[in-house]
This record gives sequence, C-alpha cells and structure tokens, in this order.
Amino acid sequence: MAKKKPTGSNGAAANHQDQGETVSAYFRKVFQEHPAWLDERSNDALYARWLKDHPDQKEVPEKVRQNLSNIKSVLRKQGRKKAGRPKKSAAPAQGAAAPAAAPAAPQKKGWNLGYLEEQIDECLTLAKVLDREGLQSVISLLRRARNEVVWSMGKTEA
Repeated sequence: MAKKKPTGSNGAAANHQDQGETVSAYFRKVFQEHPAWLDERSNDALYARWLKDHPDQKEVPEKVRQNLSNIKSVLRKQGRKKAGRPKKSAAPAQGAAAPAAAPAAPQKKGWNLGYLEEQIDECLTLAKVLDREGLQSVISLLRRARNEVVWSMGKTEA
C-alpha cells in the first residue's frame, strides 16, 4: 500500500514536490552535475544548493539531510563496485584458447606462506581481543595453523 503524500490547503503536494521529483532524484541530479561533491566529507555545499533551489525553506529539514546521507552512501558504493567475473558460458573471442597459467615459482610459495602467517597472526590477535575465554578453541586452532605454516616455511627454505 503506497503512502499518501501530505497535501497543503490548495491540494498541492507538500515538501516542494510539485514537479513530482523526489528528494533522492533531486540529489542524484545534483551529483551528476557536480560529481566531486560526492567525494567531499562536508555536505555544506549541498545544503546551500538545496536552500537556493527551495527558497520557501529557511533551513534544511532533517528528512532531507537523512535522505542526502543515504543517497550519497548509495552512490559512493555504486562507484566502488567492481565488474564481476565473466560467465563460464562466454566463449573466448574467435575460438582462441586462453594461455595456461604458469605454476607458481618456489620463492612465491615462501612469500605466500609468510603472508599467510601474518594473516593468521592478525586473526589470532583479534580473537584474543574479542573474547579470549569464549574463543579459546578458535585461538588454539589458529595457533596450531600458524605453527604449521611456520614449519612449512622452514621446510621450503631448507
């Protein structure tokens, strides 16, 4: 069930929606005109623009401020999205086979194990900080995993 828009005494929609434009649509349009404002931490320029475009308002309503924060967050997130992996059904262009990946070099393996040890150590530290007693079984498993990685690193160096 759709919400009714509040109307004024003359039957026109309230909150400056006579043109049917939502607050979100308004700010999306503003961000298209000024994409740099999306990266700014302060919303002062946006508030000034809103007040300029809505002369009947003396200050920016809280709902408009909240809507601005939400749409700014959504647009920033959309800007961060990465392209997904291509579908398996997509055939290589003109039937050319993709070159096979070369096996990793032994020195890469040592670097990867070192990185893995650091990451396990980070997890171990976080588990201790969060709940040392409640996560005791996790902590002991992480210690064992870290020790095995260190042992494997020593084995590859010899």
